[in-house]
Amino acid sequence: MPARAVLRSSRRTVRRGLSPTMLRLVTAIFVLQIVSSALVILFLRGQMLDVVRLDREQQVVDVRDDLLAAYYDGGREELAEFITARRGSAADPAVFIALIGKGQPVLSNLVRVPDIPLANRPQPIVVRRGPNQPPSEGLALVGQLPDGDRLVVGVVSLTERRINIAFTAAAELTIAVAVLMALLSAAVVGFVISRRTHLIAETAAELASGNFGARVPIEGTGDGFDHLRLQLNLMAERIGELVGQLSAVSGALAHDLRSPITRLSAAIDLALARVEEPRAIEALQAARADADALRTMLENALEISLIEGGAVEDRRRPLDLAAVAEDLVELYDPLAEQSEVRLEARLEPVTAPADRELISRALANLIDNALKYGGDAVIVTTRAVPDADGALWAEIAVEDNGPGIAPVDRSRVVERFVRLDDARTRPGGGLGLAMVAAVARLHRGSFMLGDPAADGPSGGKGLVATLRLPA
Repeated sequence: MPARAVLRSSRRTVRRGLSPTMLRLVTAIFVLQIVSSALVILFLRGQMLDVVRLDREQQVVDVRDDLLAAYYDGGREELAEFITARRGSAADPAVFIALIGKGQPVLSNLVRVPDIPLANRPQPIVVRRGPNQPPSEGLALVGQLPDGDRLVVGVVSLTERRINIAFTAAAELTIAVAVLMALLSAAVVGFVISRRTHLIAETAAELASGNFGARVPIEGTGDGFDHLRLQLNLMAERIGELVGQLSAVSGALAHDLRSPITRLSAAIDLALARVEEPRAIEALQAARADADALRTMLENALEISLIEGGAVEDRRRPLDLAAVAEDLVELYDPLAEQSEVRLEARLEPVTAPADRELISRALANLIDNALKYGGDAVIVTTRAVPDADGALWAEIAVEDNGPGIAPVDRSRVVERFVRLDDARTRPGGGLGLAMVAAVARLHRGSFMLGDPAADGPSGGKGLVATLRLPA
């Protein structure tokens, strides 16, 4: 494969990978994975915090039970000594205790007594454990002793803070990994789907161009894509059969209609040889011209039908379009001189895979139309033009400085048997531009009618007919 073709194929692959559908798929998978990861992290965090909270509540209850045991063993003095000495479970630095009542308050790991009502279960609270320490969240339980004193037992939530910090770090790491995995998985899935769909689309394009032998490979996966491939191949096979029948019918119809027209022309020629009266001769000559025109229209209409139906043989070969244009300009040059029209060729070397006979017919129609309906100057050009995506196109353009065609009529004149009012008095059947458009479609190209450039040789006046083919 030539380097230019490889580059063009690579660019098409990149563009397909960056298509809107691909980007939407990547975004959907990315959002889904991020949301699912976030939900899992939040669930795990909630479960961990519930476990830690229950553990802390149990710790508060256990410390309270130890303190009550000391109180019942030795009274308030024993309890106060147990608190200040931080014995047993009270030795945990996360535990804070306050004994409030008739005597001096006894505090452990507290700078002031928290304001908390009596409760049967530990309650959330904010305490200050030291003069230079920030407030801390925790759980505290308040109970009343038999002598009327109140006992406050609590524990700060150091573990919860550590869990939150750990889960924040885990969430950041998880999001980073999720982003990478989402982008990677979405890109892989999108590439696979894009490759499969574009392979089907390329086969459909082959069928549209008339290659009814094109088929989509069946992978045997049994999925929806395989079903679509199978149905497309069945459709292509059926279309190929119908086109074959159309070709056979068209050939028979052409033969059946051409024969009586030929006999009519022969009869007119015989009559011309036998009559001598001038008016009769003039009438027979007009009839002969009409018969020739009818045969030409019939042949052109049948040929357009075959081209549009894809019933013509694929004869595309690398073709030097500049050489074809040069030959046709030389062929039409005597007619241009006779019509007092300056026919000029401005040709750049350009090659495209094309059917030489069909391209020659199409270009001949364009030059013939320009000589008939254009002004006193006709310019034929060939050039290679890249499009916005970097793909290279071969252009054959025929420009004239005549009255042109109104923009509202340009889409109509490429239809069969359409003739504008100013062309009805001249020979023709309204099939020339329709044939050019059919040839363009057969080559996967386009045919456009536009205005000449204002700074061009025609000064913006007239019409430019451009046949564009993939190079």
